[in-house]
Amino acid sequence: MPRPRQPGLTENELDVMKILWVQAPLKISDILELLKKTPKPAYTSLLTLVQLMEKKGYIRHQKEGKAFLYLPVLQQEKFLISEVKRIAKRLFGGSPGKLVLNLIENEQLSEAEIKALKKMLKDS
Repeated sequence: MPRPRQPGLTENELDVMKILWVQAPLKISDILELLKKTPKPAYTSLLTLVQLMEKKGYIRHQKEGKAFLYLPVLQQEKFLISEVKRIAKRLFGGSPGKLVLNLIENEQLSEAEIKALKKMLKDS
């Protein structure tokens, strides 16, 4: 029985997207080299993952000689916004304010982050 499709990117897909958002277009061998995972996946496993991501519409390829180069279709900013909304909806009843308050209460913020938050609140 196949697993139900989860919303958003899987951890492995996110690892690939993070690389492509910064350095695309890349060949599979380039992505494999840049992956931080230990142990690294097999070339064929990564190829399968990338092909599935292309079917899902997250990335696309362009042909260069005999090689395929992969580029992101999914924009990083849009992905981040949708993920934050999904988390707020799932864990905080759809309230972005409760999400932000939870992060502020439970995480150590840098002086720069506190300053930026104060400026945002003052400007809104």
